[in-house]
Amino acid sequence: MTIPSSTAPAVRQWLYDQCTAGLAPDPDNVRASLLVCFDQPGPDNPDDIVAIGKVRRQLTAAAMIGGGGSGWLDENYTVEIVVDVFRGSDGGQVAYERAMTLANAVIAIVRSDLTLGGNVIRSQPKGDDAEVEWDSEHGGKRACVTVEIECVTRI
Repeated sequence: MTIPSSTAPAVRQWLYDQCTAGLAPDPDNVRASLLVCFDQPGPDNPDDIVAIGKVRRQLTAAAMIGGGGSGWLDENYTVEIVVDVFRGSDGGQVAYERAMTLANAVIAIVRSDLTLGGNVIRSQPKGDDAEVEWDSEHGGKRACVTVEIECVTRI
């Protein structure tokens, strides 16, 4: 009997590939570069970061009979995508607008293929959480938007 594994690794990779191909540096700020990465970026952070991050998963039995093989579990999970934008001024609105532009582009990528490359039965943008604050070194404003993508499939 073949026991299928989680689709989350393939979904994270698909999101990374699509964001890498579809997101562009800020046309209004030639000094701001863009990094798409998994999880936390390294020490040399550019001004714009899109990080494919945390997965929270729930498994439930889809059927009460059978051997627990393929199709026996419903897999429901969320993938967090963190958009982090820094602008070296106290213009928080500029950082917020850029972060929301990137967050909306991520949402558009998901909406363009709700199966996320055929990896899930369905997905949807679940919501986002946005915050603007002073950078930890007080060199400017940092806007952070966490987008949650909900995924549903059967394994």
